Amino acid sequence: MQYVLVVMTSSPLPSDVLDQMDRSLAERNLNLDGVQWLYPDLAIEGYFEADEAPDLSGAFPGLAADIAVVPREGRRKKLLIADMDSTIITSESLDDLARLSGKGDEVAAITARSMRGELDFSQSLIERVKMIGGQDAGLIQTIIDEVTCNDGAETLVGTMNAAGARTILASGGFTFLTEVVAGRLGFDEHYANTLLVEDGRITGGVTMPILDQEAKRTRLDLTTEEMGITADEVVTVGDGANDRGMTTRAGLGVAYRGKDALKAVADATLDHADLRGLLWLQGYTEDELVTP
Repeated sequence: MQYVLVVMTSSPLPSDVLDQMDRSLAERNLNLDGVQWLYPDLAIEGYFEADEAPDLSGAFPGLAADIAVVPREGRRKKLLIADMDSTIITSESLDDLARLSGKGDEVAAITARSMRGELDFSQSLIERVKMIGGQDAGLIQTIIDEVTCNDGAETLVGTMNAAGARTILASGGFTFLTEVVAGRLGFDEHYANTLLVEDGRITGGVTMPILDQEAKRTRLDLTTEEMGITADEVVTVGDGANDRGMTTRAGLGVAYRGKDALKAVADATLDHADLRGLLWLQGYTEDELVTP
């Protein structure tokens, strides 16, 4: 079977990166059959034959880059499902609301435990939302005004849209923000929880059922059935434990700056490259990227 070794980062790769790739495979009795720069200085791929994907952990000591091995066949996916908070955007929207409410430290501590998989996501979300009950709903607009996308987000969504893929934003956060972010970046659809507001105040409640990891996986299943494709034709990206369901189901599940609970089940991790790394994993080259 033919595999692809992808090496990618956000700052120029060292001049000997090709030698390192060749050596890492040779140590496992494998040989590079060819190489290609996906993006000058930032992303390179090499092809090789193997009975199964080799474990290359520890094969590139000291190299500040993301290393991934993916099958060459079927690399380009027809469906992207992305988490929002700390994945597509730089922050956690509920933590931001709590910060503005004077509850930042308390809520952030619970969020961190939930993302590590130490707490039930749905229960922790209900608990955190209660803590901001009674706050002025005007804080929501402040969050919308402050939202910032992670590097590469626009290119990721724009390129996959241009290639004919379907793009979905699925968040354990809130619809007031997924609507804005999805519209800004061009996602085809967005799904999230609804924060309840009455008489200009955040009530401290959220609609049920909570969009948790099972709901994200169900969204993947429903969409693939509707599109007439398989889960192997899906790429997902997230950062926390709430993304494990869709990550394990997808043909290519990626952890972006992920917590250990997600990295443990992901096919690839992006700790160095920006969100364009999802495109490089699929074999997109510089001239194919749709940049803002």
